[in-house]
Amino acid sequence: MPSFDNSSSETYDIPSPTPISSMNYDDCAAEKLRIERRIAYLRQEQAANARSGMEGSDAANGGLDRRIASLYNRSDAVDNHTRAMDAEYHAVVPQNTGYASVGRQRSSQSPPAPRAPNTSPQR
Repeated sequence: MPSFDNSSSETYDIPSPTPISSMNYDDCAAEKLRIERRIAYLRQEQAANARSGMEGSDAANGGLDRRIASLYNRSDAVDNHTRAMDAEYHAVVPQNTGYASVGRQRSSQSPPAPRAPNTSPQR
């Protein structure tokens, strides 16, 4: 029975419908994994074409090379977006933790409550 495997079709190279600029960390990780798997599959296709000795396999592999390069470019864009999110996170976290904030005046806070004396028998 003939196989109708068309998984080497360019249709499977289509990126996620979510624009990279709108992706969160989980979306970026999922997209990276999808790209890595797709590149691995296309590399296997290239090897199969080379082993088959079919006429025109060089042209087919050239097309696969272009598709792989496009996937690598998308992977780089996802990496850049992840680094940008990291930089934004590291710029915001110190402000939220109070270490880098200068707007808060300690004098505006109420004084600490008095502590109860230590009546523990152990000293």
